[in-house]
Amino acid sequence: MKKLLFIVAVITLSHGGFVFAQSHDDVIKAAYAKTHTPTGREFRVTRYKENTQARLEKDLEIAKAVMEEAPDRSSSYEWLGRRYGYLGMLPEAIEVFSNGLKKFPDSYKLYRYRGRHLARNYQWDQAISDYRKALEILKDQPDTYEPNGIANELDLTISTFKQNIPYYLGQTSMATGDYETVLSGMDEAINVPVRFAYMEELIPVTLWKYLALRKLGRHADAEEELKKVPDEYDLIENDQYHRAVNYLKGNYTREEFLEIADVIGKYTVAMKDLFDGDEENARKLFNETTDSGPRGFWPSEAELMMLDGK
Repeated sequence: MKKLLFIVAVITLSHGGFVFAQSHDDVIKAAYAKTHTPTGREFRVTRYKENTQARLEKDLEIAKAVMEEAPDRSSSYEWLGRRYGYLGMLPEAIEVFSNGLKKFPDSYKLYRYRGRHLARNYQWDQAISDYRKALEILKDQPDTYEPNGIANELDLTISTFKQNIPYYLGQTSMATGDYETVLSGMDEAINVPVRFAYMEELIPVTLWKYLALRKLGRHADAEEELKKVPDEYDLIENDQYHRAVNYLKGNYTREEFLEIADVIGKYTVAMKDLFDGDEENARKLFNETTDSGPRGFWPSEAELMMLDGK
């Protein structure tokens, strides 16, 4: 009976499936224990160009000072954790968010931010649990804009928490093979868009829905999703996603697109290779994209794990 009660205490049933849950201290411990990607690549220190590195380090020092002055504000934990995250210090970020949640257990923002950093740290089940908790808390509250940590060229905030939380829940669910949640999360995200930035949301949503539908064998539905996106559009942030969608629409050859593709673009090519039955080239690109980042690239890591039956 004690064993049963323990299981019930740490595993909750939500949205028709079991959701992983840990104590905040266990989440922190697990974060620091991660030293390699799931396929065995050792984490490297994140370094940017000199000016960017200096700016991000200065931002972190400011966030630490704010925390010292205002340790009883949820926003102090939000920004300190995010500043650690931009520098690739994911365990430190997760620790800050977790300590914040001990003080502010009803903060959907802290759950949202911790979820994002957990996903990048390959703690996918707990990340999904955090996103679901954030949505549960947020559902009866008014939506608000989510401030950018790194400004776009227009220094313009274009998304909200009720967009971003289901979006990242859906995106992270690609890693666990829960493609129905990918679809439902993306649909929820696009149903509450900032109207002037609708296409900024639709384009990445379309990419993830296409991939999930192809995984489910719904190939015709996947092609229909692509038709929603125009070939040309003046975007603020999501040009690389737009190029990836245009590649899937046949507007680039594979060779043309690989010359201009960033990491999400190369991942998209790898996924199409996989769908087309070319596992050899898919593996090459999955390996290239995850090798390109100091902490790997979690979407590619997830696909490599699936290919190896892990």
